[in-house]
Amino acid sequence: MIRYCALGCLSFLLVGCSTAGFDRFGSNSAASLPPAPTTPVESQGLSPLVLGDQSGQLSQSNQPINNAMGAEAEFNDLSQTPVNVAAPSTARALSRTDVLGAWTLASGAEQCKLNINLTNWTGGYRASTRGCVSPDLQRINAWRLDGKQVVLLAEDGTTTIARLFSTSPARFDGQADQDGRAVSFFR
Repeated sequence: MIRYCALGCLSFLLVGCSTAGFDRFGSNSAASLPPAPTTPVESQGLSPLVLGDQSGQLSQSNQPINNAMGAEAEFNDLSQTPVNVAAPSTARALSRTDVLGAWTLASGAEQCKLNINLTNWTGGYRASTRGCVSPDLQRINAWRLDGKQVVLLAEDGTTTIARLFSTSPARFDGQADQDGRAVSFFR
């Protein structure tokens, strides 16, 4: 029986090598790719985003958030000041079970894992991240529902990291409280 399994595995390996473009002598007969173009990419600056609701009202700090070019905005300490973010008109009503489970957490070019469960924790329920590079995303240790929004909290249970809304069952979108950058989690 073991011989047949070993023979089967070996045949799959050989079939895989032959379909990958390797001949029986080990050389690769696949054509090489052309080099990438080296012409410069044109870009233009973006106008700064502003925290606020749909009516154009500024946030409590009356300051713009970071723009896409990386300019730093001056903020009051938003981690201690609640930000009233207007819910999108398409935001879904949520229950705790809508948020449970494993998610992919994304902010900018970074993606990592977010796990959410119903274990009681300081400030709400337990959450954890894995593989995050950003210090802010690494700090996520709790979550709670606040109306139609999910609030991700730091280890102390009071510092808000991000606020997100759901417009579909498998996606939550929002922004970080500290710098206003886009944050989402999805399956």
